[in-house]
Formats: sequence, structure tokens, C-alpha cells
Amino acid sequence: MHVPALRAVGFDVAALVGTDATRTARRAAALEIPLPTTELEEALSAPGVVAAVVATPPTAHRDITLRVIAAGKHVLCEKPFATTVADARAMWEAARSTGVVNRVGFEMRFLPHQAVVSDAIRRGLIGTPTMWSHVRFGGLLAGRDATVPEWFGRTDEFGGWLNAEIQHLIDEARLAVGDITRVTASELQVTEHDWDAAETFAVHFAAAGGAVGSIQSSIGTFGPPDAISRVAGTEGTLRTTADDVVTLITAAGERVLDPPSYLLVGELLDAPQEVHGSSTLQKSLARATRFSRAAQHMHARFLASIRGEGDGGAWPPAGTFEDGLRNTEVHEAILRSTASGTTKTVVRETEV
Repeated sequence: MHVPALRAVGFDVAALVGTDATRTARRAAALEIPLPTTELEEALSAPGVVAAVVATPPTAHRDITLRVIAAGKHVLCEKPFATTVADARAMWEAARSTGVVNRVGFEMRFLPHQAVVSDAIRRGLIGTPTMWSHVRFGGLLAGRDATVPEWFGRTDEFGGWLNAEIQHLIDEARLAVGDITRVTASELQVTEHDWDAAETFAVHFAAAGGAVGSIQSSIGTFGPPDAISRVAGTEGTLRTTADDVVTLITAAGERVLDPPSYLLVGELLDAPQEVHGSSTLQKSLARATRFSRAAQHMHARFLASIRGEGDGGAWPPAGTFEDGLRNTEVHEAILRSTASGTTKTVVRETEV
């Protein structure tokens, strides 16, 4: 999705970097990218290149991102931002010290329903938020016939649904209730697979301001997909259903909140099937056109910041490397909890 979204907002895509020369050349041809290469430095030194998008498996994020920053280029790194807090901090500190524009692929912030919820909270429509919850059921990876990229099915490659999904949910929760300080978590396989990474997880957390939250998320359950999110506060509740309708519920009654019109502008883009391959997960991503519009907004903010225009005060703000670091702190605490049998885990030792 990155390439069409980048072009839609005004970027010229100059190079595609991969690990396999033949495959990279085939993908570059399909996307009409002039320079396919397996050498990052060749791409970074190409004429006119000012920025890079790091869209590799998570274990490669740190090394590639630091090399991009060392070359003086602006960078957007996909999520999960890093596999450890130490790596996240190294990337954040490198970007901060050099002054390059740094963004993380938290495009979900720009989905209209999520933007409506976070904006309603910041405007005080539900008072002080006290409880946040998210429940998702899906069958994308249900059963033995489900297939995923090799790295996604391996825990030692930072695969699995928790690692793929959790930083988006942490980011959503942090925008709603503030920094998360304690977590308890577990993960499991709901249906049988021939890989060792799980497709289901559950998390309970506490936030610095006193709010609590819970997450249940699975893409391994048979049956139609369903999702519901709620944020409860001292003056009301925000409820989001599977069709992305946001309802504000207060003592005065209920009303549907409409997203700002600017979030609805932009052509929906499909990623070429040939580029994504044939696995169950990759086909789903190629069809996920509703995220393409969100990616366009994310990349538009990236381009505006490179041009020195900033976010212009628009809501929501783009996710930065600092957000990536804070989210990784929570992510790592969740992984410690799952490894220790759902023990309550402190996110940062300074916040006992």
C-alpha cells in the first residue's frame, strides 16, 4: 500500500530495496519504480532521494532505520517500531540528534472512526476517560489451511498476531487514556497451525491517570468477523461497532458522530496482487483498501513535515519515533507478561 499512497500525495518513488535481486526487480517493474536494488546505500544515494520508508520484517527495522538516518534522510518506519525498547530508544535518539523528520506507520490514527473517537475525548465529550476496551473476532487465520509469510509464523522472527496488531491498539489506547503503566497479558492459538506464533491474545492494562483497559483480539476464530470498541468516561461513552459507526452516549441521549470531511477525501487505492504474493494474510492486505486512504493521510503529513509545514494543527497528529518508543515500552512489557504466565508487569521501572 505504501507506494500508491506515497504517489497519491505527491512523492516520487525513486527506488525499491529488497533482499532478492530477481524478486525486487519484478516488484519494481510491477510498481513502475525505476531503481530496483539490494543495496540500501545505492538507493539512498540516488539523485533527489530525501526520505525512505522502512517496510521490512520487524527484526530489520533498527539496522535499516539507523542507516537511513546516518545518510541524513527523513524516515518513516513501519510498525511494530522495534522488537526491543533498547532498539526503539536507539532509533529515537538517532533521529532526535540529527533532526530528520521521523514518523511511524500508525496509519490507523487516520481511520475516520478512530480520529472521531480520539478527537471527541480531547474535546471532553465524555469527561475524563476511565475505561477503554476493544474486542475483535476474525477468521483470517482460522484452521490448518491458513498460510502466512514464513517470518509471521515464527516467534523468533517477531511474528504472530500480537506483534502485528498490538502497537496499533496501544497507540489507539494511549491517544484515548494516556500512557500505560501496567499490563497483564496472554496469547494462544485458537485453532491448529503448523507455526509456533499465536493468532490470539488478551491484555489488561492500567494507565497513569487511573483508567483501565482490556483487549481481546483474534484472527483465528471461525465465523464472520466482528469488532466492538468502547471508551467510557465520567460524562459519557463512545461506542464503535464493526461497521465503524461511532455513537456518543450521555445522560442526554445518543447521537452518531460524523468524521471530519477531510478524512474522507482521497481515492481508495488497491495494491497490486502480484506484488503481495498469494498467502492468506498478504491477499487480505492487498484487499484492505480502507487502509489506503489512511495511509495517504499519514504520508501527506510526512511530506508536509519534510517541507517544513508540520501537521498544521490538524487532528490526529502523526505518530513519531517518540510514540514508537512509548508504544514499544508497553509492547515489551506485554511480551514479558505473556512469557511469565500473565504476571502483572510494570511498563517502566520508574512508574511502579
